[in-house]
Amino acid sequence: MRRLAVIVSSLALLGQACAGLPTLEEERARADPLPQTSFLYAADGSLITTLHAGEDRVLVPWKDIPKVMVDATVAIEDQRFWDHAGVDLKALLRAAYVDLTEGRIVQGASTITQQLVKNLYLGSEETLSRKIKEAYLAWQLEQRLTKEQILTRYLNTVYFGNGAYGVQAAARTYFGIDAEDLTLPQAALLAGLIRAPVEYDPVVHPVHARQRRNRVLDAMLEQGLIDRAAHDAAVATPIELASRDEAERRYIAPYFVDYFKEWFLSNPRFGATVADRYDLLFKGGLRITTTLVPRLQTLAERAVRQVLPYERDPYAAMTVIDPRTGYVKAMVGGRDYWNPDDPYARINLATGGSTGRQAGSAFKPFALVAALENGFTPSSPLNGSSAAVPLPNGTVWRPGNAEGSGYGTISLETATVHSVNIAYVNLEIALGGGDAWKGAEKIVEVAERMGIRCCRRTTEPRTPLQAVPAAVLGSNEVNTLEMASAYGTLAFGGAHVQPTPVIRIETADGRVLYEAPRRAVQVVDPAVTSVAVDILEKVVQYGTGTAARLYRPQFGKTGTEDLYRDAWFVGAIPQLVAAVWVGFPQGQISMQYPTTRITVFGGTWPAQIWHAFMYNATKHMPVRDFPEPPSGVEYVTVRIDVTQGCVANPYTPPGNIRTMRFIKGTEPTEVCTEPTSYQYLTVPSVIGMTQEEATSALRAAGFDVAVELVSADAPAGTVVAQDPAGGEKALQTSTVTISVAEESSPTPSLATVPNVLGSPEGAASAALRKAGFRVAVSYQQECDPSAPECDERAGIVWAQSPAGGKRAETGSTVTIVVNP
Repeated sequence: MRRLAVIVSSLALLGQACAGLPTLEEERARADPLPQTSFLYAADGSLITTLHAGEDRVLVPWKDIPKVMVDATVAIEDQRFWDHAGVDLKALLRAAYVDLTEGRIVQGASTITQQLVKNLYLGSEETLSRKIKEAYLAWQLEQRLTKEQILTRYLNTVYFGNGAYGVQAAARTYFGIDAEDLTLPQAALLAGLIRAPVEYDPVVHPVHARQRRNRVLDAMLEQGLIDRAAHDAAVATPIELASRDEAERRYIAPYFVDYFKEWFLSNPRFGATVADRYDLLFKGGLRITTTLVPRLQTLAERAVRQVLPYERDPYAAMTVIDPRTGYVKAMVGGRDYWNPDDPYARINLATGGSTGRQAGSAFKPFALVAALENGFTPSSPLNGSSAAVPLPNGTVWRPGNAEGSGYGTISLETATVHSVNIAYVNLEIALGGGDAWKGAEKIVEVAERMGIRCCRRTTEPRTPLQAVPAAVLGSNEVNTLEMASAYGTLAFGGAHVQPTPVIRIETADGRVLYEAPRRAVQVVDPAVTSVAVDILEKVVQYGTGTAARLYRPQFGKTGTEDLYRDAWFVGAIPQLVAAVWVGFPQGQISMQYPTTRITVFGGTWPAQIWHAFMYNATKHMPVRDFPEPPSGVEYVTVRIDVTQGCVANPYTPPGNIRTMRFIKGTEPTEVCTEPTSYQYLTVPSVIGMTQEEATSALRAAGFDVAVELVSADAPAGTVVAQDPAGGEKALQTSTVTISVAEESSPTPSLATVPNVLGSPEGAASAALRKAGFRVAVSYQQECDPSAPECDERAGIVWAQSPAGGKRAETGSTVTIVVNP
């Protein structure tokens, strides 16, 4: 009788509670959207990483959920799932009886449909009224959805432990596979986790997890879902989990990923507030195709490691952009993002860390463009010996040149190629009509127009560029992203394209949410950029940036902060622009010996890193020219005496002559009146050069050349003597006689083959040629390309034939095998 009374009471309470219950539509309207994991892909479609906030969830359709997962879940969670209408009345009445007799919620009796309702709409509060609401909503859900739809939604929402929500995330977390590839024992393990994911966690409690898995398999056998053979084989299968080693959870290009997150979270296109954008990015299930090119990213990281391999070396940052699209192709923001012992590991130095670093002379191209826009030409004369700028406090700023070097009157081109500070300060004064402050305003305006301060940050407002006299020498703080973007304007004929880390963003259902625009804005006259590029090409050919020379169309500029705390090289080919910064993240450490192995200028380690990267990046890239000047604009080339700024006359010393490019009508026409006769010039030393090299050097210096062949113990074609000797004075156009080693007798001579194992390719080739051998190079992998140490062996000789120490005929070929 007591049991009957309890049941009657249960039914009475159930009927009473059903009055005024909400509809499914009302609860659905109040519920938060289901969080989904977002995916970040490289430009080639490879996965970089996933992004989620707490709940790692990837929704999968019914067709991708294997039958073993469906059967295992139903067997252990709700064996009458296919038969009831959302509520298992028999189980519910039994649970209600126990709960009422105990005076609290003891038994759940929730079906899969009820659990889905709880997960989506109700939360985990354990009260009788909530259970009644759950049952009522479950019944409504069964009227609207098929059983397959309910089970699909359930398996996409349920928590499997270790941050994995849904069967796809669980399969990836525990086994490193997709849900559709789950085996019977794997599916049974996951189904067993649903009831108590912490208690049965296979990582922490492997014994309990195995017992629970086997209980699921027993249930499947009892319910006829599997046969005895499948059951026994699954029970005997050991639990093998995917490795959870920290190193395997790392992803490529972490600084680029941080830059992307900053770009997204600061972009109002994706939400009115940062919180809205955060929810969309980390909970919205986005499919994001980025601009990152993994091959270029690997080359950028390798270039930094090759040039700066030691722990005590400074840090480096690099950004690589396609100037035609604005796509950020690679980014290095520090030494090792994953190093827990490095306090600066997570600071992205490529985007400035906080405010950025001083640009030094890498800022001069903006002054160069300002000058060309304001009527200056490559031959415009500038005072390179002294400059004075009055300051508001009554003092006078007197800048100096690097290492105290002195110049007289030089051309704008020469001042750029050799990075002459004093000449550029005088240029700034001239741009301002005698006022350096007004000149600085013009320079800063050009810099911003070309792309400096191009890129939004999460911290606003951005620090504006300061129009102060020192701006021309790079006193403003910048980062590699905006420097690469601004130099890209020169590479793209004066058109600026806003840099972006993203090509396209899609929602989980395939709808395009964002597509990167390719809007190029013409910010500098193409005629001006063509002349500027022509000047900056010479920086790499024979100026301060020769360490970056590629022997293809390229331009660049070095930059060094006054106290050697920041060093830069920024340069471009038509298809790529890269900005490299070297320095210590602390910001106040001078890079001079003995703090660093060398005194660091922009033309040293930064230019070397740029070259190491770009040399490999362009190996299979077609050689192209920078954009042609616009139609209707004509150019002329004129031989200029750079010490006077006039057209060279027949007596001008060749060392003073530079061929410059001018927009037609702006070129100088006045011929130099001095000198009026040939001068005595210093004869260059050409001993050791080839006959061709020596002849070219002597003629460039203003001398005629006579050649005599002599027998000598030297490779044929090598200069072994000269008259007059190198360093002596001789009259311009007089003849210098060079003695060249003639071909040796046909009797073959033998020489010892140098041992070049372990040497870089270039050094090995040079050593072999110096010893009299020809060189053939074979590129073969010595080690497993996936091994980290393999990167460090790139470009290193690991085999040779004949071997070092063997005797071989001079002129014969030695083959070296080099790691690609």
